[in-house]
Amino acid sequence: MLSFVFNGKDSFKDYGIFIEKRPNVPSPKRRVSYISIPGRNSSLRYDEETYEDITLSVECAVIGNIQSKIDDIKAWLIGSGESDLIFSFQSDKKYIAQVVNSIDFEVILKITSRFVIIFNCRPFKYSVMNEVINITSGTGTSVLNRGTVKSRPLVKVYCSGNGAFVINNKEVKLIGIEKPYVVIDSELEEAYFVESGILSNANNYMSGEFPVLDVGNNIVTFNGGVSKLEITPNWRWL
Repeated sequence: MLSFVFNGKDSFKDYGIFIEKRPNVPSPKRRVSYISIPGRNSSLRYDEETYEDITLSVECAVIGNIQSKIDDIKAWLIGSGESDLIFSFQSDKKYIAQVVNSIDFEVILKITSRFVIIFNCRPFKYSVMNEVINITSGTGTSVLNRGTVKSRPLVKVYCSGNGAFVINNKEVKLIGIEKPYVVIDSELEEAYFVESGILSNANNYMSGEFPVLDVGNNIVTFNGGVSKLEITPNWRWL
């Protein structure tokens, strides 16, 4: 029986909802613009190297006294906002999704109802087990990206004073670090300190592009005042 987990709740275990038909999963559309130029063959292409969101339509059914569950089901699905979505048929991957339709229940029998959930999802699937990679040697560590697209990691850099780390020959420099560590968040494209749960901007303490992890092997080094890296890789799949 197919089911899903959304915002930490299991559709079948918590609400008796199961998926009647495995949903079609479209590939995200790559954003590419085409410009026609008079007198020139073909078109000029501008590739943004970004992707559109995807939409998943999930046909569901629930067995039992639906009247006693409707309010709770709607509150869960609609009230969760953008949350992690994990299907039982691919439990090691997750989407970041939000329900975008009203939930209309069609009563088939007294104890069975059907309905459709439409999820708007970010373009990529992410690894459920987003394990932190600890790097304590600055001389060169290989990090393998088994995903199908570049990932945008979160890097916690333990640094005193000035230092730098390098991923695939692209250097990020850190200047005048006086906190225990600084966080370089490539997804948000922000650098910040965390102290007693409070974030403070650290963009002025770094220079260089926010790092990415290419598909395949990535070589990571560090130097200067950097003593350790903790990389949350955020592996992604199309």
